[in-house]
This record gives sequence, C-alpha cells and structure tokens, in this order.
Amino acid sequence: MTAPLEFPFTAIVGRDLAKRSLLYHAVAPQLGGTVLMGHRGCAKSTLVRAFRELLPPDSGHGEAPFQEVPLGATEDRLLGSVDAAHLTTTGTWRRQHGLLEQAHQGVLYIDEVNLLPDHLVDVILDAAASGRYHLERDGLSAHIESRFILIGTMNPEEGDLRPQLLDRFTHGVWIHDHYTPEERREIVRARMAFEDDPLGFRKEHEPHLQRLRAQIGEARTRLKEVAIAEEVRAAVAERAATLQLEGVRAELGVLRTARCAAAWRGALEVSLEDVAEGWELCLGHRLPPEAGSPPPPPTSAPEPSSSPQSAPASNAQTAAAPKASNATPFQIEPVPAPSVSPLQEWWQRSPQPPKRASLVMGTARPASTPEAHTRLDWPRTLLESRKQGWTAGTALTLQYRRLERRPHLWLFLDASRSTGALRFLGKALAALQTLPLRSSAHRFQVLLLQDSQVSWALKRGTASSALGLLRHLQQASGKSLLHHSLDTLHHAVQRAGALPRDRVLICSDGLFTPGNASLAHEKQRLRQRLQRLSDLLPEIAWLHPAPKRGLARWLVDLTDGTAVQRIQLS
Repeated sequence: MTAPLEFPFTAIVGRDLAKRSLLYHAVAPQLGGTVLMGHRGCAKSTLVRAFRELLPPDSGHGEAPFQEVPLGATEDRLLGSVDAAHLTTTGTWRRQHGLLEQAHQGVLYIDEVNLLPDHLVDVILDAAASGRYHLERDGLSAHIESRFILIGTMNPEEGDLRPQLLDRFTHGVWIHDHYTPEERREIVRARMAFEDDPLGFRKEHEPHLQRLRAQIGEARTRLKEVAIAEEVRAAVAERAATLQLEGVRAELGVLRTARCAAAWRGALEVSLEDVAEGWELCLGHRLPPEAGSPPPPPTSAPEPSSSPQSAPASNAQTAAAPKASNATPFQIEPVPAPSVSPLQEWWQRSPQPPKRASLVMGTARPASTPEAHTRLDWPRTLLESRKQGWTAGTALTLQYRRLERRPHLWLFLDASRSTGALRFLGKALAALQTLPLRSSAHRFQVLLLQDSQVSWALKRGTASSALGLLRHLQQASGKSLLHHSLDTLHHAVQRAGALPRDRVLICSDGLFTPGNASLAHEKQRLRQRLQRLSDLLPEIAWLHPAPKRGLARWLVDLTDGTAVQRIQLS
C-alpha cells in the first residue's frame, strides 16, 4: 500500500516559531527535542509529519528514519523483542527491532506525548539521556545505539507531562489559532487545493522545499564556525540564575539554539536577537503561565440571573437548593491551613479494594498466572511454549498480561458561588494542600465546577500540577450543578476502571441547583449518583463545611446508604 502524501512544510501558514524550532533541530540534531503544545486541530501533527521530508539523509542509509510511537505501544514494541513469527515458523531466534532502535539517527515522534504510560516514559528517558539502551529479555542480550531527535505534540487540556520528560525537551512551543481573516482564507484555500490535486500541489511546492533543504545543509556546514562572545555566555548564565532554573539544560539549549539561529541566517557570530529567540524557545514549557508561557484561555462569563443581588460575603445567605445563582463571583482569600485530622487519616490509611474487577485503561505487564485485571497474551504464549518444546497437539504454556497504571486521585472541586458565600472553598483548598501529595505515586484528575460549567481542570496530572491548580483557584461563581458534576465524575471513573489504590475526594458544600422536580426527588437522584460512584470505587470521601441552621442532616441524608465517608471542615 502506498503511503499517503503529506501536506508540504512550506504550504503551512504561520506557525513560524514552531517551524524554526524544527528546522534548527534539522541543523543540529543534538539540540534535544521539541514539544508542541496546543488544543486539538491546530496542525501540530501536520507540521511534524511535514518536517520529515526536510531531514538530511542518514549517512550511508539514505532517508533519515522517522518513527512514530502509537499511543497503545507496548514495551516490547519500543525496546524490541523476539520475532515471534520467525520463531514459530523456523524454530530459530531472531531479534525484532524496536522503535527506539529504528529511530537511530532520525526522529522519534510521540503524538499525545502527555498520555504515554509512565513505564514507557522511563524507557524513552533512559535512551534519550545516554543515546543507547540495554535489551535483556526472552534470551536476547544487546546494547543498542539509539540517538534521535525527540519530538512530541500534546493538548495540555488532556493532561500534563511528567517533569522529567518535559525537561528532556529543549524547546517548548505553544500553538494558538491567532489567525487574521486573510490567513484563515489562505489556509482553507491551500487545504482544498491539496485535497483536490495532491501531486500537483506538491509539485508546485517542490522548488520551495529544495531551497529549504539547501539552507539546512549550508547551516549545518556553518554551525561549528559560529562564535559565541563571552559576554553573551555571561548574560545567559545571569538570567538563568535570576529565573532559578534547575540544572543547566535550559542554558545549554539557549546557547545551542542561538548558534543555530546565527548559522541559519548566514552569520558567524551570535547576536542578541539570536539569544532572545533561544530564550523564547527554551522557556515556553519551563516556566508557569504567569512567568513565561501563554495564560490559559479565559473562562466564559457566569450566566445572568434575574434574582436580586445578595448581601455581602460577611452576611451571605445561601439556600439549600437555590433556583438561580447570583452573577457576582466571590474572590477566594488565602487562609491559614486548617487542621483536618480525619482527612489526613483517610489519605494515609490502606484503601479498600473495588468490589469487583473492571476493565482498566492503562498499560500491561507480563504475568505468569491469571489474576485480577489479567488477559491472555498470545504472542508471549507462543514464545514461551516454543521455548518449552511445544508441538502440535500438546498443551500451550499460557502467559498473561496484567493491566496496570498509576493509582488515580479523582478530585471534584465545587467552586460554585455558594462555596464562596459560605467561606468553605478557601479553607478546603488550604486543607488539601496539607496532604503529602508529592510523596504519593498518584496521578491527579481534577474536575472543576465553576461559572456554571463542569470541566476537567487537570487530567493525569502530577502532584506539582495539582498543587499549582489549588494555589491559583481564585474565585467561586455560578450555579451549583452538583448532579451534572457527579455524572461527569462517574463516567470518567467508569471509563478508566478502578484499581485498589484509586481514590475519590469530593469537596463541596452539598448545595445544588434543583431541576423542575420536587426537592425530595432531587435529593434521591443525587443519592443514587453517589451510590453508583461508591459501587465503582469504595474509597470515596466528601470534605464539607460544618452545617448551618437547618442543614444539620442535609449531607447525612444525601450520603445515607452509600460508602461515602463524610469529613467535616470546621
């Protein structure tokens, strides 16, 4: 089957910074890699795949390798393993090359790199750091060279990237659709022209691609002749110290990038403009939004309300089931961290296992016996049976794969207006920050109710990302859409599956905006949602404020008959 024609690099409108990052890596592959960050549909993958044909040929091997790591890749596929088909047909052992080996002297591209399983991240980190890796499995033993340009693309809304891997990328570029109407018109015109006549469109752009390849070759030749003045090195070191950057990877990246920029424009000495471009490329993923990378998109305005303005926060009153929300948000003021011993105890105790096994989304590791979350591994079964001298008509030596992933903490943060009116949210955020999150192995999934909208503020995030989110949550606003929030949380847990160390923590005052049914019916619906959630994952707690006036039994009634542990925040 003929491979589909790629959209030409020179036909991509805009994306100038991302283009230069890729081109500089073609000039100096040792730069260390680039990660392109942006929402879906902003041409990140198109840009990377178009870059493939600009790579200089691999010396002695023709076209430079370009290996793409699929999201469902296994450790065997990445590192290499025994060629099962060859073994079963000929009875002889032969190594099947892994993607890391196949990417040697070329590109290893990972789309949705932030969703890559953690144990595969560890393998890639090891190879990227040393330029080689050791293969020891199934009777195979080999030291394998693996030097490659590491390129990743990701949508930050779907989860963040482990800090160790993020730091491995020298460049980080944010991709946004800030196009003028003229640029949008040209993008649509080019795309339609390519779809109508791919060969003709590519033929039209071939002269531009040839000039770009020639410029890459000239810059590679000129690169080592480019001088870096001592005062430039001193200025880079001073700024790195001011920014308190960890290690010296960023400084190395800035100077190497500046040298590439000078070679690209035909100069023999690095200029201040080259250094400025180096900082722009190397800080995009290393600094928090307020310091270096673009801020997150603004949230939508809260829904208008026909209800009268409420009283100030000092004497705010909130109904148990308000029909509408006041449009004025509450600002969350920093408060001293309260001592919530039951919350600490819940976090540190041994979790209860799920009531029943469920399909778990994640990676798989070899297992020799059937257990919970295991499935039959046919390729490994054939290999092991062949090693044991299997012949037709005799029993196979069954091998299994155990489904694994890091434990998840599913955290629901109710930032509706009532949690601000009751002065609950600020105290809850402070209490959560007292938990030893950094010392846990958890991945953090944070569901946020704010501005009458329910959205995932963090997916598969690290403890650092979760703590940063807690510190930067500044207002409570909008309706109390508790039913919809719990539905969203239940569907996410159900889809990911439950493992013994998974936990759910709900942070809410328990007040909700009811529908058209009676209050008793709405409470029953909410209780059913909690029951479904606790049936999936029994390790579930609800952090809530002390009840006021007639609400003493409100949360007791909501959680009655479920496994939800109530934890009161004084």
